[in-house]
Amino acid sequence: MKLMKRCLKAGTAAGFSLVEVTLAVAIAALALITLLGLLPQGLEMSRKTSLITNYSNIVEQIARDLDNARFTMLPTSQQRKYFNDQGTELQADSEEIVFVAEIDPRQPATLPQSEATQLYLRRFIIKVTNSGNRDFEFGENNRMSYSTFNHLVAQTR
Repeated sequence: MKLMKRCLKAGTAAGFSLVEVTLAVAIAALALITLLGLLPQGLEMSRKTSLITNYSNIVEQIARDLDNARFTMLPTSQQRKYFNDQGTELQADSEEIVFVAEIDPRQPATLPQSEATQLYLRRFIIKVTNSGNRDFEFGENNRMSYSTFNHLVAQTR
């Protein structure tokens, strides 16, 4: 109590002035605005990472199926496969389609240093999009809407 009376008499009350409080609030607001400015970029990066992960899972599943098939039973014409948001394969009539994949076996398989088509190799072009449209067109007009992957299968037996 004596200290408080002495401070009041001397005119030096303990605490922060209005200018100090205003500066502290301004610095905190600037830091908060900076962090909020990074939020959209972080969300976009998270979305892209999720999409790449799903594409990788789908391509890995298709490649595994191709690798496990007998060489003579590999597809010779284009096929489409449909997947949900977890990368699980679905039937074409499903309502849960999130990803569409097209498998194109029509590209010739060649080795570097050789232009001749290899009879014991098959090249598969796998195109994947995150469109739920079953009839998505994998063409040059939509090139930015899908990703393309190559997979080679060798005859081992």
